[in-house]
Amino acid sequence: MIYEAYLSSSSKVAITAAVVAVIICFAAPAASQTDTARVARAIPAAVTPPMGYQRALDRGWRSEDGSPGNMWQQDTSYDIEGRLDTTTGELEGTVRIRYVNNAPATLPSVLIHLHQNIHKEGSPRNESVEITGGVTLTSVSANGQLLEEDSDEDGPGYEVRGTIMQLRTENPVEEGDTLQLEIGWKFSVPQKGAGERMGHSDREIYFIAYWFPKMVLLDDLVLWNADPFLGTSEFYYGFADYTAALSVPENWSVMATGTLDNPEEVYSAITLDRIAEAGASDDLVTIAGQPERDAGTVTASGTNGWLTYRFSADNVRDFAWTASNVQRWDATSALVPDRDGDGEDDRVLIHSFWREERAPLWAEEWQYAKQSIEFHSQYTGLSYPWPHMTSVEGEGIINGGMEFPMLTLMGGYEGQDGQALFSVTSHELGHMWVPMIVGTNEKRHAWMDEGATTYLENQSEIELWPGVDHHRIDAQGFIQTALTGQEQSMMRHGDWYEPGPGYGNASYWKPAALMVALREVMGRAIWEEAYQTFISEWAYKHPTPWDFFATFERFAEEDLDWFWTAFYYETWTLDHAVREVRPLTGGGARIVIDDLGVAPFPATVRIRTSTRQDFTYEIPVDHWLAGNTTYEIEVEPGVGAVTRVEVDPSGYAPDIDRTNNFWPQG
Repeated sequence: MIYEAYLSSSSKVAITAAVVAVIICFAAPAASQTDTARVARAIPAAVTPPMGYQRALDRGWRSEDGSPGNMWQQDTSYDIEGRLDTTTGELEGTVRIRYVNNAPATLPSVLIHLHQNIHKEGSPRNESVEITGGVTLTSVSANGQLLEEDSDEDGPGYEVRGTIMQLRTENPVEEGDTLQLEIGWKFSVPQKGAGERMGHSDREIYFIAYWFPKMVLLDDLVLWNADPFLGTSEFYYGFADYTAALSVPENWSVMATGTLDNPEEVYSAITLDRIAEAGASDDLVTIAGQPERDAGTVTASGTNGWLTYRFSADNVRDFAWTASNVQRWDATSALVPDRDGDGEDDRVLIHSFWREERAPLWAEEWQYAKQSIEFHSQYTGLSYPWPHMTSVEGEGIINGGMEFPMLTLMGGYEGQDGQALFSVTSHELGHMWVPMIVGTNEKRHAWMDEGATTYLENQSEIELWPGVDHHRIDAQGFIQTALTGQEQSMMRHGDWYEPGPGYGNASYWKPAALMVALREVMGRAIWEEAYQTFISEWAYKHPTPWDFFATFERFAEEDLDWFWTAFYYETWTLDHAVREVRPLTGGGARIVIDDLGVAPFPATVRIRTSTRQDFTYEIPVDHWLAGNTTYEIEVEPGVGAVTRVEVDPSGYAPDIDRTNNFWPQG
């Protein structure tokens, strides 16, 4: 294995001031002791942001240092009524949307997502899906005026193309205007809907997402982000306030984004008591097991056999919900750092809905979710802000996991182990920070949320499941993709990746590995300060890659364009190698380090001598940026013979061939 040669952190030797002085004596200056470059090498170009980003800077909406400027966002609120027939899978609803135009622009029309139309015959898509007929619009009105579907662009009306609806109002929506929409709709819930991100399992579990007409995000960069949903890449949404009335048959429990506003109307007294107990406990509380489900004592009695659950949530990115009449319901609470300024840590309810016969590993899910919320709240520097976090087992709907504000849908992970379930739990709950709080554009720059979350997941595994460096394990996917020449740029639109590992590598493995590599370049403390600052400054806003780049450069106090260009825009590879160690007459040695790749990167070289001394030498990135491909280090007599040379002793540089990082090899 490529990574077998990595050294553990316990093998690192501290560098004292005296040792550094010795290194300075025997390390020759780069300019005088460097071979002429054997071949011309590529020099990374400066990062040039797109026109829309530069315009936002010029207008003060964003800042040169990566922090938000005087940024505007649209104000949106949704009032939703939904009714689910759990026997047939038919869902019908009405949504009332209040949309305030804060943009310095006049809107002759507005755009709305109809995600379920990916399941409509003839809709464009990147993958095969179950055909359910998509969305049927039963009524559409704007500012009280009933609209008809047509293609006449001269008057009020609407037109649907794939998963996007364009709606034209009687009068343009001026800056400062409020638009009131009311839309009725219905659709059949697919088993594996929206790319296995929602659906039902045996009609005893429903996970409802991407289910209501939703405003397309209008931002300060490109205005309407009207990319259609094609099934592969994910979503870019604005923050909004929600109220929802969700009707299901009695004996079906419901959990959703937000706070349940009528618990006494929908749950039995014993269920309410157990929820309260869980809200103050660090231990497992079983709110509903098989006996309670069989006896029908989980919910209150309904009206004409139906219950309506009422939820509300403010300033969230989306709204999803789940319903079941069979799942076991476990709960506990996580303790997160003070959120309300009273000096006391705060409790977050942790819910887990699962089937014992389908997902036995889920017996520990309550604990995995609790650990993840607590760890992520500490590491990101931002406490989990919402009243609950709910995990839903969706065996038969999904294999991996999918995140929504306050909910995640995950497979049963049958035949695997607790480590696998913890990993996906940590990952999906990590998404509560990015993109659910830090509202990145998943569709255009998936690495911003998936890469950051993969990094956070790995960091949690290292601390909560010690013994293995999961950063290195996940980086193997990136290295293998690079070695086979199947890399594709991280800056590519999510819908435009060629078949193969390109999307997964550019979105997950590589950006996570690059975050660790940048941490090595900047130093852990400075990097973590930049990381936490990025999260806190961009909470409930919409950062771009260029805001990310500028934030880290602010803390690094240096231009990192060489890093962004070589690894984010390009697919250049790094390969440092020890070419030779040549003893010198009279003692000492000359060490030759080659740069065999294209991507520039600073090199750390650790040298061990026969006197059992370890010296560390840093080759700055500027040396490679000058076009050089070779560097020489001269070890003077007096410190013993060189017995070992290693490039990148930490093992975190994105080097595609670690077999040549050592001398002697083997």
